[in-house]
Amino acid sequence: MMRNWRGIIGVATMLAMALPAGADSLTDAMRLAYETNPTLILNRAALRATDESVAMARAGRRPQLILQGTASAGNSPAFSGTSIYASSISLNASLTLFDGGRSIMAVEAAKTAVLAARASLKNIEQSVMLSAAQSFMTVRRDEQIVGLARNNVEVLQQQVKAAEDRFAVGAVTRTDVSQTKARLAAAQAVLAANRGALAISSEGYLAVVGVAPVNLSPPPHLPSLPRSQAEAEEVALRLHPLMQASHLSEKVALIDLRRAENARLPKIGATASVMLRDDGIFPAQESSSVGINISQPIYTGGALSSAVRQAGTILERRMAETSNTRVQVRQQTAAAWFQLRIARASIVATRLQIEAAQFAFEGITEEAKLGARTVLDTLNAKQEVLTAQNSLISALHDERIAAYGLLAAMGLLTPENLDLGIELYDPSENFNRVQNAPISTFEAGKVLDNIADRWR
Repeated sequence: MMRNWRGIIGVATMLAMALPAGADSLTDAMRLAYETNPTLILNRAALRATDESVAMARAGRRPQLILQGTASAGNSPAFSGTSIYASSISLNASLTLFDGGRSIMAVEAAKTAVLAARASLKNIEQSVMLSAAQSFMTVRRDEQIVGLARNNVEVLQQQVKAAEDRFAVGAVTRTDVSQTKARLAAAQAVLAANRGALAISSEGYLAVVGVAPVNLSPPPHLPSLPRSQAEAEEVALRLHPLMQASHLSEKVALIDLRRAENARLPKIGATASVMLRDDGIFPAQESSSVGINISQPIYTGGALSSAVRQAGTILERRMAETSNTRVQVRQQTAAAWFQLRIARASIVATRLQIEAAQFAFEGITEEAKLGARTVLDTLNAKQEVLTAQNSLISALHDERIAAYGLLAAMGLLTPENLDLGIELYDPSENFNRVQNAPISTFEAGKVLDNIADRWR
């Protein structure tokens, strides 16, 4: 039984929005990425450019008006070398009456290409949302790891001081003090490396979201996920934007093949013209004409047959691309599913590891007080606890990344499903404005302002 997947991510979003003010939530990161990410901005512009193909296709079915004018000057021997000035102006109109349906199919193909481009944009939106989630989780993970490393340095600093105090009274050897100092130096190096990793992940967050991470809040609970791999794959093959884009691109290729085949049919057009001519000698003459022209391709050097073969090959390629996309979507969904299972199994095992390592550390510490264990044994036991804690942080990070990756692989990590609480980009707004080929100027101010605002 398939559940209704629309809005299943809303729970996570509402929980994130309910967090105290002053903390940047995962929803905040996704919202900012959706509004300012350059990848989305440039792909929206590309979609608007694709919208214009519909207007261009429709223009082929409309009357064409062309105004032409000429002017010339010269000398005529017949009129005693008198300078003669001639000029003419004409208005020519033409209209295609019949072209075998090619112009109608051109509009249909352009509309389908727009739908394919919209599906591709949705996939880009998913990728940006996933990148925002990944960068958010990575910064949170690195912050926690830095916190553990910092705490470890502070503990070792205290242990060094305690070892020196005990050495002063002869309770431990200089070797014990040196081992503790060596472990402190190693911990300080690890802390420096972890801080560097945090700086790198913060830059990744800035690149995706547009602002530096500040006081990131704990991530919300994971959204509802499918119960089985088969269920996830079924949803992915049905809803993933890449699958939709592939099917639509295949349809465009099929329409183009029919257009190529119909290029062999006759073309009928109507023409009309009005001309005013002044040759500088006789009075100006005005003329007008209307007519019908018919053209029928008979032999084009094989160009028409080549165009049909080319269109057929493109259709075959599109069909193969659809099959390949199906394989990739299924593979990505399966990979995300198993990554999620691995992360969850790792979480269970790592928690057991922490429990056992902590128990061992406490026991070794007590034994060291009785002289049954060395300082190095205590340091090693503490390191095992720290390693297990780091592993748990990474496993929890991996679980969340895998969960959002699974939603993206299923085609569900879209701004609509995320319910970001902002006005979403409506691709139909520009399409409705330009599809009928209005005569208007290009207005890019708003787009350019959005790009500039990101870096101010």
